[in-house]
Amino acid sequence: MKIIFWGTPKYAAENLVNIVKAGQEVVAVITQPDRRRGRGKKLSPSPVKIAAINLGIPVFTTQSIGKDQDTKNILKKFNADLYVVVAFGQILPKEILEQPKLGCWNSHASLLPQWRGAAPIQWSILNDDAKTGICIMSMEEGLDTGPVIEQEVTLIDDSDNLEILSNRLSKMSSRLLVKSLERIGLAKGLNISSILYELKAIDQSDIYAKPSYARQITKEDYLINWNQEARKIMKRIQGLYPNAYSLYNGKRVKILEANILDNKECYSDKNNLDLIDKIVPGEILVVSKQTGITIMCSDYPIQIKYGQLEGKKATDSYTLSVQSNMLVSNIFGS
Repeated sequence: MKIIFWGTPKYAAENLVNIVKAGQEVVAVITQPDRRRGRGKKLSPSPVKIAAINLGIPVFTTQSIGKDQDTKNILKKFNADLYVVVAFGQILPKEILEQPKLGCWNSHASLLPQWRGAAPIQWSILNDDAKTGICIMSMEEGLDTGPVIEQEVTLIDDSDNLEILSNRLSKMSSRLLVKSLERIGLAKGLNISSILYELKAIDQSDIYAKPSYARQITKEDYLINWNQEARKIMKRIQGLYPNAYSLYNGKRVKILEANILDNKECYSDKNNLDLIDKIVPGEILVVSKQTGITIMCSDYPIQIKYGQLEGKKATDSYTLSVQSNMLVSNIFGS
C-alpha cells in the first residue's frame, strides 16, 4: 500500500518512524510550515519534517490544506492508497478525505468518544481522568467521530505529566497503527465501507461513553489560579507541563514539578496555630534549603520541587526562591 502520512509534533514523528520501520511504504509526508521557536525565534521545521527528511521521504508543508490547491494537486499525483493522520493540527476537508480509495485513518489519543478534538492528552490529565488510551479510527467529516477499528487503554498515574503520558501513548499509537495497517492491507474490501465491515469497526454511537471535547489549549490556561484546590493545581502543572506558570513580582515562574502536602499545620512557619485558617491562597508558607518553596492553595499547600524563573534555566525550588527573592508571607500570583 502507498501511504501519505500527515503529522506535525514529536509525538507524530515517532509514529512515522515506527510505521516505516515496520515496512510500510510511506510515499510522502504532509506537515505544518516551519515555525519560529526558542529564544532566538529562528525558523525551525516540525519534528515530522525532520523525521521525513532523515527517512528520505518527500515532505510538503501547508498553512491551510483547505485553501491550498497546489498541495491538493500534488497529493493526487501520488495516487496513494490511504492517508494516515497523527496530530497534524488541521481539519482535513471532504475533498482530501475522499482522495485515497482505502480511506483516511487517524490515531487519536483518547478513548473515543471522550476528548474529541485538538488536545486530548492535556485534557485527560486536567480533568483528572483515571484512564485514557489510543483509538485508530476511519476519518469522516465530523470532528473525531469516525468508526474505531483498534483501541488500547492505559491508566493515568498520579505521577504522569504531559511529557510522560505523551511518550507512553506515542508508543501505543505506533504499535496500533502498525497492527491496523497490516489488517487494512490484508482486507479484501475494495472501498472504505467494505473494509470497515470486514474489520468489524465499532460505531462511536455504540460505545457507552458520553462525548466530550478537548478544545485547543490557550495562553490563559497556563496561568495557575491559587484559589483552586491543590489537586486541581497539580493536574494543571502536570497536564500543561512544562508551561504552567504563576507570577511573582511581575515575572513568570514556571512550576515544573510539585507535590501536595495534606496537613498545612505541619508545613507553616507561623508559630500561632490560630492563624493557620487565615492563610490566603498563594501565600508562601515556607522557604528553606531542605524543602524548597511551599505555597498555600484553597485547601492544602503545594510544595514546589522544580521550577523556572523567566529568563533563567530550570532549577530546584530553593535556588528558584533565591533567584526570585521569595519571602515567607509574600503572595505568589502577583
